[in-house]
Amino acid sequence: MKINKKEFVTEVSDAKSVSELCTDISAYGEPCLLIVYGGADFSADGRFPAELPFITAFAAEDAENVSSGIKDCFDLVISSENTDEYTEKLFKDKSRKQIEEINRCFIIARKGSQEDILACESRAFYRLMAEKNGGGSNE
Repeated sequence: MKINKKEFVTEVSDAKSVSELCTDISAYGEPCLLIVYGGADFSADGRFPAELPFITAFAAEDAENVSSGIKDCFDLVISSENTDEYTEKLFKDKSRKQIEEINRCFIIARKGSQEDILACESRAFYRLMAEKNGGGSNE
């Protein structure tokens, strides 16, 4: 398994399964997004912990025809041809704090209700506005 760490993204290639990816989560550092490049032989033989502090994406040559088992293991499925463009758009002009707030909402979406997600988004908005304006966050 090869791991390539960048500022906001950690890319993993040559992994064979989800269980292999979960053997040492700390090896990925502190990314905002973990992109796993996988082929048709990639096995959805496990689950990422629901409380992972980053978004997970499976990058496939044919993102439209990824098995439902693999889709269920990752937050996103993206085309492997466009990962650089995708991450550039996703993180463009955003601070680490803004990205962490977005991630917090994704994490809630993994296991929370629609109300939980809306509450998370609302709190994130107020925290970011407070940071921008130097006031209280109204948490």
